[in-house]
Amino acid sequence: MKINVTIFNKTIACLKKQRPAMLLTGLLFILCSRQTQAQAPSEPTKKDSALLVTDSLSALNNPASVGDFVWIDNNINGIQDAGEPGLANVEVVLYDSLLNVIDSKYTNDSGAYHFSNIAIPQAGSKTFIVGFNNIPPDYAYTNLIADSANRYINSKSDTISGRTKPFVLHAGEVRKDIDGGIKNAPGVVLPLIINQFNGSYSDGFIQLGWNTYSEINVVQFDVERSTDGVNFRQISKVNAVSGQLNSNNDYKYLDITAQRGTNYYRLAIVDNNGNYTYSKSVMVNVDVKGISVMIVYPNPFSRRVQIRITSDKAEKVAINIINNNGVLMSTQQANMQVGDNNIAINKVDALPEGIYYIEVVSSTRSLKTKVMKLN
Repeated sequence: MKINVTIFNKTIACLKKQRPAMLLTGLLFILCSRQTQAQAPSEPTKKDSALLVTDSLSALNNPASVGDFVWIDNNINGIQDAGEPGLANVEVVLYDSLLNVIDSKYTNDSGAYHFSNIAIPQAGSKTFIVGFNNIPPDYAYTNLIADSANRYINSKSDTISGRTKPFVLHAGEVRKDIDGGIKNAPGVVLPLIINQFNGSYSDGFIQLGWNTYSEINVVQFDVERSTDGVNFRQISKVNAVSGQLNSNNDYKYLDITAQRGTNYYRLAIVDNNGNYTYSKSVMVNVDVKGISVMIVYPNPFSRRVQIRITSDKAEKVAINIINNNGVLMSTQQANMQVGDNNIAINKVDALPEGIYYIEVVSSTRSLKTKVMKLN
């Protein structure tokens, strides 16, 4: 311990002069100085500083990653056996738990793939799904093998959709066990898996849209609707455009019979062998403000036609029939009540065959619906 020499000398002098009060003060000062030196923190070393910086970066950036392999399962046992080759150029899609596309990769010449820098909340977790797409013709997905001692070398994809079951990734986790087995299956054609499917509501209609990049023998898309997200029923079908490999097609469907509130939709993709698989479901909310034309029926029509109008207030509207050249053919008035209103359109049996527009005009908006007249 180092003692201040000046203070020490003064203390001795006070002792000689028998000044006990000053002596006591000096001794207390020395003791306090010693305690302060003992408690003073040491300066961090360069190594300590580096550790602090590293820990700080880790707390801010801790993404996850997932892989790993797509291979030809020659003996169709769902497990990677010695000598079974990897499959190149398979599109691997990373989805969130609602089947929204996050990223996509293609397997390399060895059949490997890897998604890195997957954003996950710090110290948290998220659920993901991986899908294996565009496998060659005359091939199919091998059997899904449950996790076991062979967890890291078995097939994780469903035999119909080519997608894995949902799995959880934690912040900083690296998974290398999401593998896809592909088997040779001459004559087996799998339905198309759709990555993009969405819906929106506007002016009384729900418009659905989807895109396909390859349609191997796909015949049609059955459009299904539900009000609870569980029990679906088919409301229409849309024929496939090409049914060919390496095609890119956009589809749209307009639902004019949607109900107020929440509507759920999904597609059943059907191939020419009757095999089918479902798309993800989408939710569209019908929030009625003002008036909305919910349905025109029948369409096409011949002798009569009705229109269902939903209104959020009681008011009078005009209902016009306009031909394809923009000429007003007839008009009538209708009193709207709050909610759904079914209105019969007058004087339609005498109209010539052709395309017409039924226009509904309220105090705040004007809506047109396209209809066809048959004789």
